[in-house]
Amino acid sequence: MLSRLQKFFEERVSPDDKGQGAETSDAQRLRVATCALLLEAAHADDDFSEDERATIAKLVGERFSLDATEAKELLAIAEAEREAASDTYGFTRLINETFNGARKLAVLELLWRVVYSDGLLEAHEDALMHRCGRMLGVRHDELMALKLKVKNGMD
Repeated sequence: MLSRLQKFFEERVSPDDKGQGAETSDAQRLRVATCALLLEAAHADDDFSEDERATIAKLVGERFSLDATEAKELLAIAEAEREAASDTYGFTRLINETFNGARKLAVLELLWRVVYSDGLLEAHEDALMHRCGRMLGVRHDELMALKLKVKNGMD
C-alpha cells in the first residue's frame, strides 16, 4: 500500500515528467521539508492557530504554485511527517544539501513570515529561527536582515 506521501508525490507527476521521477520526487520531498519547517515554526510557541494554518497554506500555495486543495494536502502530509520526525534536522539537512544560498534565504523568509503571522515573536520561535539559520549555514546578519524585512513589512 502506498503511503500518503508517496501517493501525493505520484499523483503530481505529469505524463511528461515520468522520465524525471527521481527529480520530481526530490522536488516533492523539498516541498514537504519546507512545509514541515513552516509548521514547526507555527508550533514553536505551542499555539498553532487557524491564522497560522491559513498563512502556511497561502505561502506554500504561492511558493510551489499549488491550488488550495493541493496546498491543504501538502500541509496535511507535512504535518504527519513533522509529527513523525524527532527534530528538524532531517528537514533542514535536505534543504541545506539541495538549495543554494538564495533559496535557503527564501525558506528562512517564509519561516519568519509564519513566526510573525500572529504579530508576536516568542522566545521558542526565535530560538528555532536561529537554529534553522545555523543548520542552513546562513550568516547571522543575513538572518537578522530577513527578520527585520518581514517584521517591518507587517507593520
